[in-house]
Amino acid sequence: MRIGELAKRLGLNPKTLRYWEEIGLLPPPLRNSSGYRIYTEEHLKLCEFVLKAKSVGFKLEEIKEIISLRSSGRTPCGCVEERIREKIQEIDRLIEELNSRRELLKNLLKERREVPASVCPFIESIG
Repeated sequence: MRIGELAKRLGLNPKTLRYWEEIGLLPPPLRNSSGYRIYTEEHLKLCEFVLKAKSVGFKLEEIKEIISLRSSGRTPCGCVEERIREKIQEIDRLIEELNSRRELLKNLLKERREVPASVCPFIESIG
């Protein structure tokens, strides 16, 4: 299949597929006599894997590492499990940070002060 068809099946822009190929995430496809890229079902499956990994927070560089491990004949599951645990910790940290920010904002509304301020007392009262 050509790049437009693959992109349409995946809901992507063809530029995305070219970029993934450029950074080594996708293996280069064969080209027909006119120079058009010809993608296989394996490319489709690999792209679906990339999209699934991205949907749970994996970065392209991490996905590339996982694919490289698999391509070299090793099972990447240990690496993936470790990355998943790291991502959970990061999410927990972000949730704590957001909860803290939420409480600060709620307190700003409760403790609104009518004090002189150069711009706005809400913001300037943050200690």
